[in-house]
Amino acid sequence: MAHANLVEKARAFAAAKHAGQEGKRPHESYMQHIHNVVELLGPRGSTPKVVAAAYLHDCLEKTDTTIAELIREFGEDVAELVYWLTDPEDSEPEKELLSAWLLGRAPLGAKLIKLADIIDNGQAIRSHQPAKLTTFRRGKRAILERMATVEGDAFKELALYTAALDVTR
Repeated sequence: MAHANLVEKARAFAAAKHAGQEGKRPHESYMQHIHNVVELLGPRGSTPKVVAAAYLHDCLEKTDTTIAELIREFGEDVAELVYWLTDPEDSEPEKELLSAWLLGRAPLGAKLIKLADIIDNGQAIRSHQPAKLTTFRRGKRAILERMATVEGDAFKELALYTAALDVTR
């Protein structure tokens, strides 16, 4: 599949799957969040597979999409990135710990998407759902710390990482 076609196919797939869903900001479609994540990635998400996975990053947990469907439609590499970004279904304390543990082991492309996701969600929650901010910050801070521990100092110097850190303070 040509690179541009892969990204466009992922965008269209996500738009269809998230149709009718609302974002965290008032009067915002869920696809606006998806677009924000892709935009935040910018040149860091330069591979078509990472950009495709960014468009698809919430499909497994927020829609009826299956991992088999992602593999069939987008290939194993894209499906794997999306898989790493899917929150476990455990209760809240275990979910935070498991998410941090899993994302520490995720490929770099998945980590970059997660950073962009944390930034956009954090900005939306801070502005429009402040009652959820303490819980959001605690869980995402644990994820950021684990990813940084595994990836090292160069990861901590990424603009996406420092921006994600800022929204968790």
